[in-house]
Amino acid sequence: MRDPLTWSFPLGRLFGIIVRVHMLFPIFALGMILRAGFHEKAAAGDWVIACGLMGLMLVSVLLHEFGHCFGARLVDGDANEVLLWPLGGLAHVDVPNTPRANFITTAAGPLVNLLLCAAAGIALRSFALRIPFNPLWDPYAAFNDPDMLPWQKWLERFFWINWILFLFNMCIVGFPLDAGRLLQCILWPRLGYRQATVVAIYFGFIFSLLLAICALVDTNNGILFLMLALFIYVTCRQQFIVLEHGGEDSVFGYDFSQGYTSLERDQPPPRQRRRQSFLQRWLQRRRAVKMQRDLEQREADERRMDELLEKVQREGLQALSDEERRFLTRVSAKFRNRQ
Repeated sequence: MRDPLTWSFPLGRLFGIIVRVHMLFPIFALGMILRAGFHEKAAAGDWVIACGLMGLMLVSVLLHEFGHCFGARLVDGDANEVLLWPLGGLAHVDVPNTPRANFITTAAGPLVNLLLCAAAGIALRSFALRIPFNPLWDPYAAFNDPDMLPWQKWLERFFWINWILFLFNMCIVGFPLDAGRLLQCILWPRLGYRQATVVAIYFGFIFSLLLAICALVDTNNGILFLMLALFIYVTCRQQFIVLEHGGEDSVFGYDFSQGYTSLERDQPPPRQRRRQSFLQRWLQRRRAVKMQRDLEQREADERRMDELLEKVQREGLQALSDEERRFLTRVSAKFRNRQ
């Protein structure tokens, strides 16, 4: 059975990146539209505004993820797929395993939202219009302003959505959101990858608890806060289990850091391993699949590298296309990092 995290449908291909939409996104969007149209204080046309807001959200999240993708390419990495789902997006990027490369790739996403806010804000101020910096601003009530043209109202909402996305990713300093990953990259050179990740994970646990408290206090948005708290907690828990089992180098969950002395006859028999939970078994299968996929990708890269080197030998470096040059640069950097 396919991994539920991959239940999605393709939306198209742009800049060589496949864009897919998770099956939960249209369900979530429909729920938000119905909520806007049928709650007790709903005004006529609120469901239309909700449709527009969901469209702006989809576009803004997509641009955010493209920021990550182009950030990866900027550091000689690559990106081939973006998955959009209710809590944001997931860009499948392949970057050099360095703090700098990961920092630039991560920061590029919220930077796109900030640049979009700047462009929309300048346009609004040029018409002497307000800029909705308040995260609690009501995009429905403000739509009835008679002094604004329709496109100005939608520009105002475009600013607000990108501002929310920027604050969302930069104020929740915990794994797996962008601020948590940036914290991990900053601590990486001093603490090492593993310990820096642990710190980011614990920050994620703290923020998931705070969001759960917000879900109890805010009855209007309690479900959204609870969904976000659960998402952060489950993701942090998964990453913590991965670290406990030695990361992707220990696919089957065994720790051989002390060598094979536990298998010698003169040592007491090891304690029986506790039966793995469903989540641990699922993560183990995912790591095994990823390891196999990475192996196949490496073999394919090596074959193509050989073909391109033969082409250079026959026709010269000028015969390579821009995409082929980027491929050689990226794969060469990846090979150097493995040495």
